Amino acid sequence: MNVLVLIFVAASLLSLPVQGQAPPSAALPESLRLVFGQAAETRYVPRVRAVLALPTNLTPEQVDACYDFLAQKLGNQHLPDLEFNGLKNELVFALTRQRRKPGELASRLVAMYRDRSLDSTWRDYCVQFFGKWYADAPRNEGREAMAAALWEVLRTERANRFAGAAATQLGFLAGKYPEFPRDEVAAACLEALLDPICSETAKVALLQVCATLGVADALPEARRLAAAKHNPVLRAAAIAAVGFLGDRSDLAWLTPLAASYDQRLRIPAQAAISRLQEKP
Repeated sequence: MNVLVLIFVAASLLSLPVQGQAPPSAALPESLRLVFGQAAETRYVPRVRAVLALPTNLTPEQVDACYDFLAQKLGNQHLPDLEFNGLKNELVFALTRQRRKPGELASRLVAMYRDRSLDSTWRDYCVQFFGKWYADAPRNEGREAMAAALWEVLRTERANRFAGAAATQLGFLAGKYPEFPRDEVAAACLEALLDPICSETAKVALLQVCATLGVADALPEARRLAAAKHNPVLRAAAIAAVGFLGDRSDLAWLTPLAASYDQRLRIPAQAAISRLQEKP
């Protein structure tokens, strides 16, 4: 093989896209270039509209480009946290709507959750997608990894909000699949709720799951938190949980709250009273 042929072969190989990398922006349709911030327009609203208008027949190369965008870091672009992550959130939904279900989406979500160099908002969104994508995800190792990660997050990420996101998804999946037995989900959520290191943000979600799963042993903690005045959001969740788990003896302290000027307390207290009054 002469030198000219070698040069031609080398140039041809260099021009091929590397597997797992996004194709050059020139190879992408204008809609995806807009989504990825590669067009002249970089504001959030036009970009999220472009996401919502994406077709359901993206090519494998275009799906790979979406994966690469999802893994981008917050600090590497100009949109604020909620806009940037909201854009990525909608892009994941667009991928889940594809006619050919993206086989790598589950494993990508798990990998992004585990990547601590990514911002906490996006990692939290990934945990939420473990449950939202589970039913429709292709039956592969990535799907199994999402199931394992939900249990792991609930057991190991209690000091932050991630345990709450995992609990919400586990509560939704509980009893629907053999890998999420209802009793085990209930027991794990109760354990997390009672853990002294559990964050108040996570406890809001844990109270809701324990209430909907009928975890009676969560009632003492719900009553205790319902009396804590420093966090109205947590207090509201606790009041709502008492409505599911409590009894008529709780009406005495709930009645004044039902007349509170603070609707964050008044509304859940009124709903709790209605539930308890229906009990024998």
